[in-house]
Amino acid sequence: MFKTVAVIGNGLIGGSISLGLRASPSPPSVIGFDTDSDVLQEGLRRGAFTSVAGSAATAVATADLIVVATPVDATAALCGEIADAAPPGAVVTDVGSAKEGVVRRCEDILGSRFVGGHPMAGSERHGISAAHAELFQDAWWILTPTPATSSRTYRIATNLATALGARPVALDPSDHDRLLARLSHLPQLAASALVTALLAAEDKESLLGLAAGGFRDVTRIASSEPGLWVTILRANREAALDALQDFGSTLGDVAAMLAEERWEDLAEFLGRARDARITLFAKPLATGVPVSLTMPVLDRPGVLAEVTTAAGAIGANIEDLQIVHSTEGGRGRLEVVVAGEGAAAELASALGKLGYRVEQGRPE
Repeated sequence: MFKTVAVIGNGLIGGSISLGLRASPSPPSVIGFDTDSDVLQEGLRRGAFTSVAGSAATAVATADLIVVATPVDATAALCGEIADAAPPGAVVTDVGSAKEGVVRRCEDILGSRFVGGHPMAGSERHGISAAHAELFQDAWWILTPTPATSSRTYRIATNLATALGARPVALDPSDHDRLLARLSHLPQLAASALVTALLAAEDKESLLGLAAGGFRDVTRIASSEPGLWVTILRANREAALDALQDFGSTLGDVAAMLAEERWEDLAEFLGRARDARITLFAKPLATGVPVSLTMPVLDRPGVLAEVTTAAGAIGANIEDLQIVHSTEGGRGRLEVVVAGEGAAAELASALGKLGYRVEQGRPE
């Protein structure tokens, strides 16, 4: 589906994408661009690129797939910069942690050939020196299709994720931002707040010397790059504020339990949290034999987004997807390949409730 990939921005995420593609079984050509020439030289030294470009426009000129791996506040401007330089059939995706505003602006520029993306992998380290080809192995790779997204665009972005060993899943852009505020942005702020609280103590030197593994584990991500996080939180401000307010309310409840010596309530709170933590991370991965779901669909905007976000809502892993258009026009057949018979049955039921007539079988 892609023979030449342009990766714009080659820090931890972009550099790992470049390295991962070049290490894949059928490696495409990778054209690298970064505003820092030292990054490009390091990428060449490590084998991340087959060639480098002197500008973003030059990098995308022959690309089938373009990955924008810049900070989230630069993504839309970059899409505008490359829009006329990229081949008409080139698909564009990004890797940013905030989606709704970015997707809206990039679709205004690129239309159906853009789909938002966010690999759920990373590190407190940054830069191409921290990049590695296995960063995305078995990680979720969120895609955020909308009614404007073409099936071809979604399919190519899915192929990118699977080529890197990731597991693609679709979410609505606004759902992505709401969930990530709690799964990613809140932990980052909480870790930084914990370190700040320790530094405010009068005997902080003694406390730091005694800090055990639990404190180090909880606060590890406080070492992340501050500038990067400011751009992420600015882009997802409202959802981050909601998450912080809920978190603050929970901490207030815990403080009241302590102040009022409500030990049974505190034990119940800690027990619920323990059980939830065990349950969350004991879930099996979405694996299994592939099952094909086919359904007649009207040729209208929104079908692809409706189906993929339904899959995302139940955690179904879409392995392949395409729309076969009818020669008469107006309708066609949507074919979705899902990993696992249980997930396929659950998705078929969900789609049935949305009005789709779904047939199950084995992919050819």
